[in-house]
Amino acid sequence: MSLKESRFTIKNINIIGTYGYNLPNNTDCTICRCSLNDPSLYNNEKGIDSNVVIGVCGHSFHQECIVPWLSAQNQHCPICSQTWGIRNLLSAKS
Repeated sequence: MSLKESRFTIKNINIIGTYGYNLPNNTDCTICRCSLNDPSLYNNEKGIDSNVVIGVCGHSFHQECIVPWLSAQNQHCPICSQTWGIRNLLSAKS
């Protein structure tokens, strides 16, 4: 069927895009209890998206949740207590 033989023509289309992180272990931030596919409690109030940090242990947190945890001299993962190190930083989608 050639283009001239098509049975219909799209004149207007509205497309909505969504995204979600494919995380290795947990899908919720255990610090703020929000889904990692949504902004943290802190960023939701400000109306901005959250970056997600994945530790070497595979556990994930909102960046703005894990940073204060680590700053309070907790150098271990809040879930498994392994020494914290960053494996990956996933930037928030715009």
